[in-house]
Amino acid sequence: MKPFASLAVAALTAGCVAHATPTASAPITPHGLDQDARGTACVAAGTWYDPAQETIVSPAALMDRLRNRDVVLLGETHVIADHHRWQMQMVAQLYAQRPDMILGFEAFPRRVQDTLDRWVAGELSEAEFLKQSDWETVWKYDAQFYLPMFHFARLNKIPMVALNVDRALIREVSEKGWTNVPTAHRRGVGDPAPATAGYLDMLGAVYGRHDNAEGDKNGAPKAPGLDDPMFSNFVDVQLTWDRAMAEAAATALNAARTGGRDPRLIAIVGRGHMDHFYGIPEQLKALGETNFAVLTPWDQLRQCADLVKPDGTAAADAVFGLAETKDTFAPEKPKLGVFIESTDDGVRVGDVVEGSIAEAAGLKKGDLIVRAAGTPITRSGQLVTIIKSISPGTWLPLNVKRNGEDMEIVARFPAAKPQDKVHGK
Repeated sequence: MKPFASLAVAALTAGCVAHATPTASAPITPHGLDQDARGTACVAAGTWYDPAQETIVSPAALMDRLRNRDVVLLGETHVIADHHRWQMQMVAQLYAQRPDMILGFEAFPRRVQDTLDRWVAGELSEAEFLKQSDWETVWKYDAQFYLPMFHFARLNKIPMVALNVDRALIREVSEKGWTNVPTAHRRGVGDPAPATAGYLDMLGAVYGRHDNAEGDKNGAPKAPGLDDPMFSNFVDVQLTWDRAMAEAAATALNAARTGGRDPRLIAIVGRGHMDHFYGIPEQLKALGETNFAVLTPWDQLRQCADLVKPDGTAAADAVFGLAETKDTFAPEKPKLGVFIESTDDGVRVGDVVEGSIAEAAGLKKGDLIVRAAGTPITRSGQLVTIIKSISPGTWLPLNVKRNGEDMEIVARFPAAKPQDKVHGK
């Protein structure tokens, strides 16, 4: 079984823990909807659907419903391009309806808020903005998916708000649990509202596919519970993200209201933080922000049965059907297979993924990477950028310091396979 700390860092890299690979399910046909020939499309492409009422909703009727909502959460699976195109479409429609808008992003930790302000003010180029916001270190997903929204904000002088927290806090929570993290280390984040039974069930399913997949010492499946410290910390990590983002949204709204404005905040977040009104919606309610809406794209990879849970909880206020296309997923990016962090001397390897290119090359935990492809490395974002530029089937020379000795390691990236593609993680 892997140590939980490794899982927590991996989950942070993925954006949220609930973005596991969707699987096929028995097709169902909600009232008024058609299936395609494969029988997997529960929501017709280009259609809005209210899962609670089991009815199609016209775009005009949906926008009328949203008119007075102060917070609108727009979900995504980070690697699906059409999710971000749909988000941009919604941002434009919501702006036309109520131009006093704030755009909040899970992609940014609070410490880069000044960079977001400078971007909106027109003081930074696109390249400067991505570099100064530590995009390749913190978020790493394809910036091209998000840039239309960033440019829309700058063109229209819409404030952008960083909703997330730094990895250091997440690591500490994953190792100790929330209650054992000193208040001074919590970056101002308050105590999260406890996870509801439904949220625990959802997180338990995710947990069971990761650290808990091997079961107990006899190999039998082990149902996760909060009496298991690893699962308890796993839940605490997710609640920390949820609470931090809800607080950042509420703080931005309250600051604007104090200034005499009546804005609406649009949050661009992973759907695992809002599906079925868990996560951020639960934390918003605990903060007194109850006038929100949850919207999410619904692609053909999602389970039809997930539209409404057995207890009657709908996935969202409304879902928008998307067709699966050849470019549904972002192209697979090269992966070295290491957890890394910036230090004063270079980029240190925190762990090496079993079976990875890094392991085959001989990289070890504790190695300090000082050069990659002949380029001096001082920040983890630099290394990520170089790795992303590597073509399949090529080699990447790395200069490493290990136990005071200099050495060169060559990472060999295999040739791409035609059938390879990302699976929505």
